[in-house]
Amino acid sequence: MSYPDHGKYEWLPILYDMVSELKPKKIVEFGPGSGCTTIAMAKALDENNIDGHIKSYDIWDDKYWGSRGVTQAEYDAWSVSNYITLEQLDFYSWVKNGCENFDFLYFDINNTAEKIENLYDVVKNQIKNGSVVFFEGGSKERDLHGHNGGGMYEIKDKLGYKILTGNVKYSASAIYNTEIYNLDFS
Repeated sequence: MSYPDHGKYEWLPILYDMVSELKPKKIVEFGPGSGCTTIAMAKALDENNIDGHIKSYDIWDDKYWGSRGVTQAEYDAWSVSNYITLEQLDFYSWVKNGCENFDFLYFDINNTAEKIENLYDVVKNQIKNGSVVFFEGGSKERDLHGHNGGGMYEIKDKLGYKILTGNVKYSASAIYNTEIYNLDFS
């Protein structure tokens, strides 16, 4: 297993393992940023001979992560570009356009409770049918450091998500149908 070191996202091995185990054909990603999460998922597809593809969306705010070209160069450097379609689109436009189907969705757009609830509301039927949502955040500690307030932990029981990391600032969580999967990656 190989992918870039992100430093603060110590859960990249969990993301890699989930993709390896679930073997998703279609992955949708919001918020690839510099590309570390996308590369981890693409390497899981590649190294486990999974016939899958990642549709990755971002708004490309050059002041924070850099340009689309910088992210694409990272994909090229890791030889995973053939697994990824990179497009400019924000989450709310995706919702307005009808939320394409997916097997696995990675979500990291400066997450707050409101954004996670919005996501859940539009994909809950897909989750019921077996799709899995993996998102940055979810722990009590992460809520103390949220960009626009946190509040995610307060909706944990309502949405039924599982925290995949400990109670750490850079946590990760997943929403999935527990009647289909018993996912334990901690």
